Amino acid sequence: MKKKKVHINEPIDLKILRLLVRPFVYFKLGYRNKNKYKIKKGESVVILSNHQTDYDPIIVRLAFNRYIYTLATDNIFAKKSTARFITRLGGIPKRKGLPDLKSLITLKRLANNGASLLIFPEGNRSYAEFQYNISGEFAKWITSLKSTIVIFNINGGFGSFPRFGSKKRKGKFTGEIRKVLKYEEYSKMSSEELQKIIIENLKVFDSDSNNLYKSNKRAEYLERMFFVCPKCNKANNLFSNGNIIKCNSCGLEVSYEENLRLKSDDESFKYTKLVEWYEYQKEWMRNLILKDNETIFEDQDVELFNANPYSDKKLLDKGTLKINTKEITIGNTSFKTEDIETASPVSGRTLCITINENNYVFRGNERFNSLKYVFLFHKLDTKMKLNNTDKYYNIEEGC
Repeated sequence: MKKKKVHINEPIDLKILRLLVRPFVYFKLGYRNKNKYKIKKGESVVILSNHQTDYDPIIVRLAFNRYIYTLATDNIFAKKSTARFITRLGGIPKRKGLPDLKSLITLKRLANNGASLLIFPEGNRSYAEFQYNISGEFAKWITSLKSTIVIFNINGGFGSFPRFGSKKRKGKFTGEIRKVLKYEEYSKMSSEELQKIIIENLKVFDSDSNNLYKSNKRAEYLERMFFVCPKCNKANNLFSNGNIIKCNSCGLEVSYEENLRLKSDDESFKYTKLVEWYEYQKEWMRNLILKDNETIFEDQDVELFNANPYSDKKLLDKGTLKINTKEITIGNTSFKTEDIETASPVSGRTLCITINENNYVFRGNERFNSLKYVFLFHKLDTKMKLNNTDKYYNIEEGC
């Protein structure tokens, strides 16, 4: 089989696309780049960035002068025409939540041939402003590439485009090169030392920036992230409107402020950051008592798709999504929970799971919470829990 050409410089069509993208990024997204890195001839660069928005692969590229290959979740390759375009842009598909030897071999071959790479080590967009786990083997693998490491920070992406939201907030949104490490420098470090440098320099928390993000719909769709009320401990009773999220069971009202903090007049509500409420939900799930064959969660008006890479999405079923300890069902379709290999919330109201290496997508209504199902899959005896492959949404303490 003939090997594909390794791109170092951008082809002319992508240079033109870059020029067209700049006004969109500048005026529509409100993004500003603070500095740039000029990749020298014969230099291979691996860019490591935090991940705040769906636009990150586009905006990071604007700080560099060469063609860049990007490691991306295989969910976005689930349409032939889109997959071809993303591949043309340098997209390399990787199974979400699973070790993917094939993609790592591809990236190493590209780096050895002088190509530059973009990797989001956390593997997920910022969810509740916590830093995702970065594998202990990551630094060792990065060292084997022998490339220049450029650590890039996106700031204000979570404030401007929160993962739970659907509307842009007006506020500071920038990107900058935070640290550059030449191979001669980091090759002398232990894997632990390099790992620590990578983790520390990828940390970005917009709620600590003192920047304000203005919108009259700041809290809308927070129930895509939050499904349990911390006052009455009941699930599936939260509803957002404008800048407020409210529990329809006990009446608790919480405001999501312009500084990305939580505020309530109810003295029983102690949280100020999203991640604190997020962690409470993990504890709630750990303590949840389950009964065989009893429905744990259900959501109406959900669609189920088959979504394998380089194949067009196919609607398989639709109806009410239900889950108990043994199976997850929708319409006339059911899956055994024990067979679930990976699961992750994607793009606000979408749940993606992998079973027998097939990708399935559940798309709910605008207030659909997929996170509760992912937490539950970590509690049930799924393959994903038993193999301990997914560290991002693990409900164990300290994860």
